[in-house]
Amino acid sequence: MRKLNDTVECGICRGRGTVPLTGVYAETLDMLRHCTGEVTGSELARADGCKVPAMCNRLAVLERYGFAVSRRHGKKRLYRAK
Repeated sequence: MRKLNDTVECGICRGRGTVPLTGVYAETLDMLRHCTGEVTGSELARADGCKVPAMCNRLAVLERYGFAVSRRHGKKRLYRAK
């Protein structure tokens, strides 16, 4: 379930305000929060029906904004919601 206070820094006002997390990023965060444990980008891509690089890019953005954390496990990167 998406929290109402999921916001990111606004690029227009240079951090003086915040904007809500919307679109594919909000959907990806919802999917990540509903997963139990850690998942890979390819697992989420199969569940969402998008391509793996697109999902990995979304997860990288969510991690940069502080909504997700990841760790390396061999060649894979495992993600979980923060």
